Amino acid sequence: MTELREKVGGYGGVPSAPTCQPAGSLRQSIGTLAPQFGGSNFRPPKLFVLVAGRTFQSRKPWPVHRTVDAMGKRLSQGFSLGNESRKRQKVVHEVPTSEEVHSARQLVQLLFCDQDLGKARHGLQSFKLLLDHLTFPETPENSQHWAILRQFLDASAPREAQDADAVFVPDIMATWALAAQAGNDEVLSSVAVVLALLIKILSQVLDMRSYGLGICRTLLQRKQLELLAKNLSAEKSKSFIISPTLRMIGEAISFDGGLLASAFFRARKFTYHSFSRNMRIKYLGDGVEERNRPSTRTCAIRLLISTLRFLPWEAKRELLYERDLAAALTSSIKDDPHYLVLEVLDGLKAHVLLDKKLPVETKGRLLNSTTLPRFALLYTYSHSNKAPSRPIDDAVHEFLRSACTTPGAGVLRSDSGLYPKGINVTAGHMRGSTFEHNIGLDRIVWMDKFANEIPVHNSTLSEFVKTLRPWTSTKQSELLVSILQAAPELIADYFMHKKDFSFEPKLSATWIGYAALIYSAVQLDLPPFFGQKDEYAPVPPPISIILDNILPLTLNQKVLCKCLSHDIKLISFFATRILVVALQKLEVALRMMKEASLASGPVWSEASRRLMEEFMQRCPSLSYVITNFRRIPEEDSLSREAASRLLRLYYHTVPQIALAAKFDVSPLLVNAIKRLDSNKNSDQNEILSLMELENLVVIAKSSPGMRWFAKAEQLSVSPFTALLKVCVNAPKNVPLGPLEDVLTFVADEHDIFTPTSEGLRPCHLLMVLKTLNDRVELATADGFWAFLDNCLHRCSASPIRYLESVQDLAPDTRTGPLTATIHEQLPFAVALDSATVGVVKDFVSVYTTVARILKEHKPLLNTLQKTIDAQFDNALLYDPSFKETLKQEKRTHLSSHHGTAADTKEPSSGPGREAGDDGLMRLVAGLDPAEPDNSALIKWTSQSVDDIVEEGFATALIRLLVSEHVSIRKEALTNILKMAEKVKLSTYDEREQVWLLLVELVESCREPVDTGPVPGHIVAFACRALDVLKNPLHCLYDKVNVFLTRGPQWTLDRFPLLYDVLQEAPSRDDSYYAAVSWLLGYLLESLRTPSDLVLFHKRRVYERILSLASNGHMRTPLRSVLLKILYRTTSLEGGSTTLITRFGIIAWLEAQQAQRPSKAESDMLRALQIRLWETCDRSRIDEWSRKGIGLVLSDSGASDNNPKSNREEKAAKVSEKDSIQQRFKTRSGAADVSATLSKSAWAN
Repeated sequence: MTELREKVGGYGGVPSAPTCQPAGSLRQSIGTLAPQFGGSNFRPPKLFVLVAGRTFQSRKPWPVHRTVDAMGKRLSQGFSLGNESRKRQKVVHEVPTSEEVHSARQLVQLLFCDQDLGKARHGLQSFKLLLDHLTFPETPENSQHWAILRQFLDASAPREAQDADAVFVPDIMATWALAAQAGNDEVLSSVAVVLALLIKILSQVLDMRSYGLGICRTLLQRKQLELLAKNLSAEKSKSFIISPTLRMIGEAISFDGGLLASAFFRARKFTYHSFSRNMRIKYLGDGVEERNRPSTRTCAIRLLISTLRFLPWEAKRELLYERDLAAALTSSIKDDPHYLVLEVLDGLKAHVLLDKKLPVETKGRLLNSTTLPRFALLYTYSHSNKAPSRPIDDAVHEFLRSACTTPGAGVLRSDSGLYPKGINVTAGHMRGSTFEHNIGLDRIVWMDKFANEIPVHNSTLSEFVKTLRPWTSTKQSELLVSILQAAPELIADYFMHKKDFSFEPKLSATWIGYAALIYSAVQLDLPPFFGQKDEYAPVPPPISIILDNILPLTLNQKVLCKCLSHDIKLISFFATRILVVALQKLEVALRMMKEASLASGPVWSEASRRLMEEFMQRCPSLSYVITNFRRIPEEDSLSREAASRLLRLYYHTVPQIALAAKFDVSPLLVNAIKRLDSNKNSDQNEILSLMELENLVVIAKSSPGMRWFAKAEQLSVSPFTALLKVCVNAPKNVPLGPLEDVLTFVADEHDIFTPTSEGLRPCHLLMVLKTLNDRVELATADGFWAFLDNCLHRCSASPIRYLESVQDLAPDTRTGPLTATIHEQLPFAVALDSATVGVVKDFVSVYTTVARILKEHKPLLNTLQKTIDAQFDNALLYDPSFKETLKQEKRTHLSSHHGTAADTKEPSSGPGREAGDDGLMRLVAGLDPAEPDNSALIKWTSQSVDDIVEEGFATALIRLLVSEHVSIRKEALTNILKMAEKVKLSTYDEREQVWLLLVELVESCREPVDTGPVPGHIVAFACRALDVLKNPLHCLYDKVNVFLTRGPQWTLDRFPLLYDVLQEAPSRDDSYYAAVSWLLGYLLESLRTPSDLVLFHKRRVYERILSLASNGHMRTPLRSVLLKILYRTTSLEGGSTTLITRFGIIAWLEAQQAQRPSKAESDMLRALQIRLWETCDRSRIDEWSRKGIGLVLSDSGASDNNPKSNREEKAAKVSEKDSIQQRFKTRSGAADVSATLSKSAWAN
């Protein structure tokens, strides 16, 4: 047997390996040994052996012995020729042998490729132990180990390291190939483990970077790529081979900041072989997967995250479009270890969701209706053995909120708010005045069409939210509410299809969670303009959808009545809160509809009435609300405040229901005041009681039978005086605006104070009482309150009498009846007890001081003061602080009721111009052309052809043709020719087209480079065309190839493909706008110098691109590129003057402003007009237009800055302006801008 091995050269040998000795002739060897194994009847076993390029096969398999080392890796296979070959062999687990490495020479000998794979495994295991030492912290032995590793790498490095076929660590690569041919799984695993560890260690040492790059580039050679594919496609049970191979690829991709990530991805046929399958090979052991022994799935997912991190967005897009990738990633994510789940969530968020360059459609491939519910399963993740520092439910909640509510994350699509998908309410036939004033809701065919089904734009989110269980998890509820807030169209759709759960009152955790969800959903604001962008549409959205957003379909009248009448307090409280926010939302919707009706006609008013009618049919009647309020105990301040607020909203928002019910609020109001007077409440309950009282007072304001100045049975004073007392004793930090408004309303209704706003008002009376309360304790001064209540009662009972008394005492003054009443009743106050007399004395003194500051009748006030001096002693002196306090009170009162003109006055500069300038600056940010990079002359020489084309080295070299220095231009031209030759000799897929582009560019620019920079449009076209050739799926791939085959040289004063894109039919039906976008980008890059501007004018480029704006289907991104071209033109010398005098750009911009409904875009166009005026030759323009341009712009600016300007002044200027505009249009040839530009665009 030994002799056979020696002569054959070992079983499974690979003679072609560079360090292996070739085996002899198999036939000769076997013939020589045949007599020793049975003579002439000997037959070789069934084994494939490759010798000298020939394959031999025997009939019977040789018995295989599989062993496993201490690391859990399987060892090499052996065979036997004995009689035991027919028996099933016992599996023996052998520990791999190794030895300590003391020198680089020893390491070279250990790793020498030998036909004996047992020795090869011994050498690999010894090398691994050396590398393991280097992963530990610095030790005295580490320096020796590093020296051995460096010497070994120097010895194994190829002589020509820059050669594309150079092989680093050739012994390991040869051993790998030998093990693959022999089918030795143990050595295949050992090679992958050693290479992965070696690349990882080299990535940590900067001066050993070249060795690491060499090893990684060796892996990209064809032989090694096939070995990688074989490792990755091993059987699922051979994770000990697949896992280290995945780790090795991951380390290579991450090496040197992902320098070779694109190259590895381009070889994805090998490097990502069976990738989706490998991601499904999960951990099957007991317990939780350990971090230091990752499974195949863990290694595959980490490779995916590393790839997404380092790939450019174009390659990342291709990766995410791989079939079954997203499904394999999320198939068993709920069973993955804690650390892996966090890596997946953080990696996808950082490198997919937040990647602004990655298209939204590509992100949607990863986040779809299948994968999102799988991520949501992580809310119930519970596989961690110990409490983690970052819980999984927090991480997935953050990830899903970012994915589902961020517009550019790939899931959320732009919608039209409450208008269903498929309805175009901005069509031209819906904006005429005849349509707006003659149409009714019954004539809108789709108005009642969406009662059972609502088409939505966000179909993925619609399916996803239905899989959530918000009643079981607070975070799921928050996620659902966030999604509904980001996509309001889903609110009605969600509750319409959520029929498996009714709102029938049943106190359970599920019911409470669902009720909280409904409350949060109803609380969401309606979208501005009901979903339109800048203004209300001509017609309202379907009434059923608006109603479902206000009060979801689950909440019908029957269910709500049951909830309000339920004995369990929590159920009725939830129903009350939901009705409160629903009525508040209804009020907002009605106000929005009223605003829309002012601009869009009566159809909105009709919609408002119908919405009110349908809401009244769905909400409960007022009797259930009143009964619920009366059942609430007095100590439950929170529930009473909510119920009183609901009553108030019924009276305010749906008065038809409230006034139909017979409800006397007086007993409830008296009880509320009595509870506040008792002073038995805590601070929190006192505030809630004040809010309840405020709600009841507002209701009482609407009640015609309320007796404000009559004493109640349970109160010592009238309700009006009791409310004054409550206001005085209330905490200072509690706002009492509505309560004071009601007091003012009641006092005005009963003529208590001066009818004008300049005299004594209720707010001044409150100020007097609060000032007095700071000096005297009024809470216990019952006699004083009785005196004040008597004065108020008499004044309200006979206001005419006291008005006549005031006129008799002080004619033509603004003195109020209350002052006359106090003057009349003051002598009777002397008979009161001494404590009350003292308080009344102080009150009258403060009152007269305030009235004197407010310039009430001085003789009457002097009479009051004399009465005080006569009846009382020690009158209060005048307090100067009252005057400033009164001024502040007056300003506050006026601003809260009437507002001031100064607050609404626009700045002189005009908000429109400021907004337009900001928008224009954001549009042109970073628009300046980039300067050529001279280092591109040498960077491309060390790169592969794939990197030269894909990574932009060729583009950077081409841009050097516009350099100002002739030497750089000539050197660039020479390098382009060398690059073309290198591309032609490569295996790059599109090498012929790229070579043709480069050589045609060289032939076209040979002579111009000596005289000056190459025209900008030629360089821009070459760069853009190169991008097209890289992608055979590009919409202009056919046209670029046709152009390149027309001739060997280009005409330098013509724009390539300009007419092909604008005049010829597109290669594909849906690619016109993509081609136009490419053309505009190439034209924008062409504008660099004034000579480029001259060529634009000569070839009539401006006429052709400006005519594109007359296309009504042209989207905002294309129009933005067009504006960028105009802005770039204004930056060139003479550009603005040429645009104004040659192309009528001012009139064109005004026409665009009239066509654009968006105010932001209109302001931006206006800012561009001003930019043109500021950068042009004004003296020439004034002479050319006879000062018409300046007048047009100044007049337009005045109207923008002062929209309420004098109409007579504008009418006086209209004739002069019209004549100047007509003269300007005649001279510029732009009487009809759109028609003129369209004709000139198609003239040739």
